[in-house]
Amino acid sequence: MFDMSGLEMLLVGVIALLVIGPERLPGVAKTIGTWVGKAKAFINTTKADLEREINASEMRDLLANQKKEIDELRTMVDETKKDFTDQANELKDDFNSGIQNAADAMKPEKAKHDE
Repeated sequence: MFDMSGLEMLLVGVIALLVIGPERLPGVAKTIGTWVGKAKAFINTTKADLEREINASEMRDLLANQKKEIDELRTMVDETKKDFTDQANELKDDFNSGIQNAADAMKPEKAKHDE
């Protein structure tokens, strides 16, 4: 964590022994160990929270992209539906027009035939 070599740790231990004294050194070492443990736990929790947030952000981006693609597909389906409806109406009008033309064409023959 602090990137200390063995010699540096020995030097810190000797200075602590001289400054704190042999009676209080175990209690101080225990307290420092507790603080280091809490610091490590805090760091690990923070890392986990950051990773969760990053994953959530990626998921939001993925969902936004999926929604955009779904909206594009919906637009394409609506346009295709409109095109089919327009073509069906056009065919219906052409068919009705053809029937009317055929009926009109048969009226003069029927009138000639009745005379």
